[in-house]
Amino acid sequence: MTSLNQQLADYIDQGVVPPYQYSYPPRSTYRPLPEGKWAIPDVWAMDLANYQVPELNLYLHVPFCDRKCGFCNLYTIISTDEDVFDAYTDALCTQIRDHAEIIQARRLRTLYIGGGTPALLKPRHFEQIFTTLGDIYPNWRSTVEEVAVEATPSSIADEPEEFKALIDMGLTRANVGIQSLVPGEIREAGRGGEDEDVIRRAIHTAHELGLPDLSTDLIMGFAGQTPETWRHSVNELAKLQPTTISTYFLTVRPDAWFSRTGAYQYMWQPELYDRYDYARKVFLDHGYVQEGSVRYKRPGRGGYVQKVLTFHGVPLLGLGVGARSYTSVLDYMTGSVKPSTAEVADYIKRAKNHELAAVTGFELTGEELVRKRLVLDAFDLDLAELDRFGYQQHAAEFEPILDAAEANGLIHRLGRRIQLSPKGFKYRDILSWMFYSETVKTLDREYYENLHAANKRARKNMGATPVRITGIDLDEGTA
Repeated sequence: MTSLNQQLADYIDQGVVPPYQYSYPPRSTYRPLPEGKWAIPDVWAMDLANYQVPELNLYLHVPFCDRKCGFCNLYTIISTDEDVFDAYTDALCTQIRDHAEIIQARRLRTLYIGGGTPALLKPRHFEQIFTTLGDIYPNWRSTVEEVAVEATPSSIADEPEEFKALIDMGLTRANVGIQSLVPGEIREAGRGGEDEDVIRRAIHTAHELGLPDLSTDLIMGFAGQTPETWRHSVNELAKLQPTTISTYFLTVRPDAWFSRTGAYQYMWQPELYDRYDYARKVFLDHGYVQEGSVRYKRPGRGGYVQKVLTFHGVPLLGLGVGARSYTSVLDYMTGSVKPSTAEVADYIKRAKNHELAAVTGFELTGEELVRKRLVLDAFDLDLAELDRFGYQQHAAEFEPILDAAEANGLIHRLGRRIQLSPKGFKYRDILSWMFYSETVKTLDREYYENLHAANKRARKNMGATPVRITGIDLDEGTA
């Protein structure tokens, strides 16, 4: 039996690249909830009892895109119909008002409008959303540290007046997916309509209009990407000086658009970590600091406040079709995990009729709450915070993993506080997977195996039982 210490060392040596850990349990583990068991007001009342200083992140999901990126497995549909946008915004504002008491019981810390591409909405839609929020929480602009929206390069470069209107309404951060500054890689990502010139104009426009925080990203591992093309994208983006930069490893899961090719798996490629090293050095040399395993920010300006707070355990209320809510008792959605135009229409109808309920999700035990913080928040975590959720009862399982992480140079132990080392930032997602419970691993694999079974082309290319579409504890590499 391989020791945890050696197992972790082997994963690092083999260059395992698991999916980026931004939530736990992942959406793939959500299952239908018992009817009538989880009334949303009751969920949030139970959550409130777990916090001495009640705070809240607010996430509003807008699922519309004008194209589907190949790597994307988020809840999105293709639509640019303004009549649909009008009806959806009305429904979203109704849902905000229906959650007034939940929001009012907490200090609102962040507002993030994600998707999808919410920048497809018109300024009047955002004004309606902000006005509705002001009606139920008048001082939200004083308490909220971040007002963020997702945008595309073309939505900024081609509609600068509309983007300026958002800044004038209080927008502080825009997440703009660019993925690459190499034409062939941009096309590979499914973003052929947004070439390098559009990306450069978008960044210049955001700077010129005075956006406080422009967040951009690059992806490692596209087909045809070479060390040279990667270095080109990194160098050029550093020169353009966005306030926040994220670098992601490409992960193709069975629910991503790329899965239609019939080939998907997470990667075992040590050379991709060389690209990570190059990007980290360049961005640090240009004055950025590392905020997380994937993200770099300008000190005092950039960053992703909602993500940091969510990792720290601040609950998140997700509204809109496809949105997830994260509490200390239940993570849930008011619909399914699979996007469709029919479900969007159903959401609009049920929101207007005040009929939305938690229908799918994952019930969190004390043990799973501890695992959540270990998976997401090892950047800087006081383990004493987790004692009230039962850390000590499960310490015999968690401590050997932390010992292995320390032995492999991934963490510093400062009394009961743990912090990732630079090497730990690099291999954080490997370490995170080791804290997954058997229940979560089983549900995750079951979900993706069912998707695989329904993909005829994938079964032909990869066989009936695929490998490397879920966690790293598989029957290959180590035993």
